[in-house]
Parts: sequence; structure tokens; C-alpha cells
Amino acid sequence: MAQAQANSDDAPLVVLGEIHTCLLPSQHVLDTAACIELLSAVQRGLTVTSRERPMPLVVSPNRFEGVDCNLIPVSGKHIHVIGTVASRTVVIGGRVLQGSSQTRVMRAEERQPWSYYLSRPGTVDAVSKLGSEPAGRVVDGHLSSHGDDKLDLTSISQRMSTFARVDPRLDQKMPFRAGTTRLRWAVEVGDESDQLPRFAFHLAGNTLRTVRLTLAGSNVAAAQRFCEDLAIHDWLLTAIGQVADRAGRSDHETDALLDQLVPLLDQLVPLWMPGAHTAPQLRQLWADLETDPGFTRQWTARVGQLRDRMTTATLKALRHSKIISHDW
Repeated sequence: MAQAQANSDDAPLVVLGEIHTCLLPSQHVLDTAACIELLSAVQRGLTVTSRERPMPLVVSPNRFEGVDCNLIPVSGKHIHVIGTVASRTVVIGGRVLQGSSQTRVMRAEERQPWSYYLSRPGTVDAVSKLGSEPAGRVVDGHLSSHGDDKLDLTSISQRMSTFARVDPRLDQKMPFRAGTTRLRWAVEVGDESDQLPRFAFHLAGNTLRTVRLTLAGSNVAAAQRFCEDLAIHDWLLTAIGQVADRAGRSDHETDALLDQLVPLLDQLVPLWMPGAHTAPQLRQLWADLETDPGFTRQWTARVGQLRDRMTTATLKALRHSKIISHDW
């Protein structure tokens, strides 16, 4: 009989995840009942969870996808993993959609039958001999991975968001343009006696962000929710920044500009609640983010910029209408 492997309740070597965040393709904000109906299609027969306050949040049940692949090369060798990735879909405020995937990486001795891996959902076993390979190198590889032959959480998360986006109950009409961001995250388990939690947040391009967390073993389960919360606020900043940049270049087409700014300010500004859905033990991380890079300071400045732009555009439109009326 194969040697017993680590129990799924043991501390993982690392936890790896990725989140895709985008605008829900709907002309109007969905109420909670509509969001629950939308996400019930993710896993028929399982319960969709929701919260109304302080901001509407709807989370689908997990779907599990089997993987049998490599992690990134570490110290010149591949780490082969077998198991499942847990993925879910999240809707925030009836307006923003997320596809979110994660898996716990456990040390193992040898390969087991698939029934074993299916009994431990959201967990992969590293069946390569790791020896004393530090978890930090696995994290480094995940956060910088670009290879198609590796554990591909990018495609898995994208499928989750796409599954909801193409649902026929959505009208595919969006009141303003906003792109998709990806937040790739990883957790190392630290010593309970250390000063934890710790994290590093990095912009890795126009759309990719990376987050590295060091948490006590008892807090690992809260990491995905914190990262989803961080991803939505980063997306809000990115989306409003993109619209502000477009508005700054637009000297004409005042009506078109107002058509974008009004729903954006009306629908996105109420969603800014850093840490609202983060577990209490990780809210300290938001205090650090408010200090550097100063999320709320950036948000307030961007919102003020757009409101000034909207006021200017409104005055131009009123002036133009008076001129036309007078000429008539």
C-alpha cells in the first residue's frame, strides 16, 4: 500500500491563487436576487452565499478542476503537482464580476489514485522530491510564471468569469468602458511567533498585479477573500483612472463624455469600501495599504478629477444649448 500522505488539514507548503476582475456586462446594476440566480449556474444544486451589508456581495459555490502538471522550475528543476484547483465567481455591488481560483500545495511522497485527489478538493500534491526546497522559491515562480505548460490559474480564473459573462440573462450592454485586471497571489505559512501578517503588493504591468503574503497557518483560509477585496479596489482605481485619462483627452463630444461619467460615478463610487469583506484578522493589511501606496487618497483624487470634469462638461452642454436656442 502507498505510504500515507499529508492530511489536508496540515499547513500547506504554499497557497497559490489568481483573480480576474471586470465589469459585469449589464446595462443596469443587478440586485442581489438577480446575482444569486446568475451565480447559481456555476454549480447547480449548491448554495450561493450572499451579504447585503455593508456592500452587496454574492459568491458562487466552488467548482473543482483536476490538474496534473508542473509548477514553475525551481533551482533548475520542475515540481510536478497533481490534484484540484478550487474556483468561484464573485459579484460585488451588482456591478463588478470576479473569477477567483486557488489551490493549496502540499508536500507528498508519491503519486496516488485520482480518487485520493478528488477527496481533497482545492489541494494539489507536489509529488516531486522537494527536499528542503524553500516555499519562497515556489512563490517567486508562481508570481513571475509565464509558461503555458505550468499550473495555469490564469486560464482557469478566466473561464470562471467568462462563464458568467456570457450568461443569456445578461444584456451584454455596458454603460462605460472598463478593462480586466488580473491579481496573482501566493501565501507562505510563517511561524506563529513571527510578526504576521506581512505582504507585498506590486503592479507588474497595465493589467497584472502580484501579491505575496506571509500568514500564520490559522489565517491562510482568509487569504482568498482578502485578495478578492484587494483586487476589486485595485480594479476600481484602474477603471476610474482609465476613464479619467480618456476624459482628459476629450475636448469635444460633451454628451458622449457625460454619458460615460454619470453612470461611472453613480455605480462605482459606492463600491469603495476597503476591507469591508476582509476577515478581521487581516484588516491590518488595509491600514498598510492606506499608508503606502495610499489607496483611498488615490481614489479620492481620481473621483474629484472626474467630478470636476463632469461639471465642466455639463456647463459646456448648457452653454451650447442656450446658444442653439438663442439662434433659433
